[in-house]
Amino acid sequence: MRNEIKKSDLNSFIKVCKPLLSGVPYPCYVMDLEGSIVYSNEAVQELTGYKRHRNDHRNFVSVLEEEEIDRTIRHINAVLKGERLSFQTKLRHRNGHKLAVDILSIPIEVDGMILGICGYITDVNHENPLISPPMRSNWDNIFTSIEICLWSLDAKTMETITISPVCETIFGYHEEEFLREPGLWEALILPDDKKGACKHMELARKGKSSLHEYRIVTKSGEQKWMSDFIVPIISDYSYEPFRMDRIIVDITKRKKAEEKLTYLAFHDSLTGLPNRRKLDHELQKALTEAKENQKLVGVLFLDLDRFKYINDSLGHKMGDKVLQVIAERLRGSVRNDDVISRQGGDEFVILLKNLATKEALQETAARINGVIAKPIMLLGNEYVLSASIGMSIFPDHGYDAEGLVQKADHAMYLAKESGVGIQPYETGMTTSLSRKLLLEQYLHKAIEKNELYLDYQPIVDVYGKQVIGLEALLRWKHPVLGAIPPGEFIQIAEESDLIIKLGNWVLETACKQRKQWLDMNLPPFYVSINVPARQINLESFLDSVKDALERYQLPPNLLKIEITERTAMTNVQKTLNTIKELQDIGVDLILDDFGVGYSSISYLVQYPFNTIKIDKSFIEGLNNKNQRSICRTLVAMGKNLGMNVVAEGVEEIEQYQFLCSIGCHNMQGYYFSRPTSVELIKTLFNQEQEELQGKFQYLLV
Repeated sequence: MRNEIKKSDLNSFIKVCKPLLSGVPYPCYVMDLEGSIVYSNEAVQELTGYKRHRNDHRNFVSVLEEEEIDRTIRHINAVLKGERLSFQTKLRHRNGHKLAVDILSIPIEVDGMILGICGYITDVNHENPLISPPMRSNWDNIFTSIEICLWSLDAKTMETITISPVCETIFGYHEEEFLREPGLWEALILPDDKKGACKHMELARKGKSSLHEYRIVTKSGEQKWMSDFIVPIISDYSYEPFRMDRIIVDITKRKKAEEKLTYLAFHDSLTGLPNRRKLDHELQKALTEAKENQKLVGVLFLDLDRFKYINDSLGHKMGDKVLQVIAERLRGSVRNDDVISRQGGDEFVILLKNLATKEALQETAARINGVIAKPIMLLGNEYVLSASIGMSIFPDHGYDAEGLVQKADHAMYLAKESGVGIQPYETGMTTSLSRKLLLEQYLHKAIEKNELYLDYQPIVDVYGKQVIGLEALLRWKHPVLGAIPPGEFIQIAEESDLIIKLGNWVLETACKQRKQWLDMNLPPFYVSINVPARQINLESFLDSVKDALERYQLPPNLLKIEITERTAMTNVQKTLNTIKELQDIGVDLILDDFGVGYSSISYLVQYPFNTIKIDKSFIEGLNNKNQRSICRTLVAMGKNLGMNVVAEGVEEIEQYQFLCSIGCHNMQGYYFSRPTSVELIKTLFNQEQEELQGKFQYLLV
């Protein structure tokens, strides 16, 4: 176990120092306690001719000349006891010739435990133009040439024992100045970072290795970021550090890149305003301060009215320009400490900190409404916009960030529906909103907020007594409104462009999940998804299916697409062409809700469906003699056309027995299983799953 901990810590050391070691112009390597080279930079590989592959840990002894092995092992043992040593030896190049080299070996010590050796190699046969004068020691040569600062300190006095000349490049001070002034390093640290950097040094003085990042001001006044890795060297007698070795690197460029990435992560790329993530952080902080100072915090949720018409009539470029103009106007309408966030689309949230009165929130909302109403010049014409603004305030309307934004959101929807412009939140307002409007607005955000999921209902072969397929069923659980019935939100989606967005999400999610089940080696079964007419008639639909199958490496026969009769009849020729193209790539189609549109039955022969699903309305009415006759006819029609027939909505044993008697042996419904969560699907394929198997015992042959 101890050895495993050592290897783990050594790997951590390599991970931290790899960017430093890889940039060293000298051949540099890391050796573990067994003498295996666990890391080497490209310079080592160029010098020796050996290319290090992943998990190929060549033993150091294997590249030595035979007469050098004993002396080298003694050297390694001495270094593993904590000594820092330099020695000359001979390595064997991959092509067989000998290399006379100088090696500086430094013990790697973390938390008082030596984990391995870091070695620097100099080829004595080749003069390095970076080194002058030629009589300098190997230690000085390395200090001069590498682009990191190596620094040794006396652990008790904090006086510099030795420091590489690179210190002048990094700090602006010569090595003599560090040797002369023990407190110089601390004096260079920015006041805000000094406490953390000194704590980092104290940890090392207590015998713990430490890695820290902080800022310094150089001799010329330039501000830089430092990465400082300190390794304490422990005395064998007192078990306390007597020396501290440091690796210091200028990481200013990396920090600037990180700052840029952080900015992009917390700001909207179009307007430069803070995004939703940044707003949440600022709102949490504002609420904490308001509780301590007994102040108010206001939230304004703003949505531009009829912005869609700008996009549709003038194009998205003009729409983007409008959003940039609005963002600039909002900046000029609030205080410097307030936060304006773009939530997406034409929605903005304004956070007003440390308000003294509720009236201040109302005044700011009115001022914002006024500046938005000023004309905007686009393509030589003036356009006048308006906005709907909802307001909430802490502590009257809640104590948490999410609740305040949500209540301002509710108020905004009511303002938009009633046309009042500005609407404060009022208790019970959520229930008074138009549910349809509310659901449509929430549905826009449901995917990105991970509120959608798929349940799966088994399709069974009662003769084979097995599950042959799963129908993917879209579900939505809103954090406030709870579970929304599919019939309700899908109808809303079909009346807008949302149905395409939802359809693409279902395709992607179902393929990804089926691939996961495939990797679990579950028995073969297909997954079917429901595709609306607007989606299947898109020019890009076929490519979307191909891309999803290819991305998840899913065999096409494991995906089936269900369309309704109404979809099939919407654009007959276009739909027919798409069906044939899907079947060409191996994806079968299922005609869903078959029998509902009696006038469309004549079209059935035109479509090469492999499967039809008898609508559940026929199954529900099987106690009626006429319904039984219609159902028998539909089953016979499908079978005569060479199609598989599935009866859906099977809930009772009598329905099951009747369908068996008329030769319909593929069924779906509550009698076998309700729609099931992803986590429970694999139990359906368990051979010991008695509940499902028991459903087949009443099979009538």
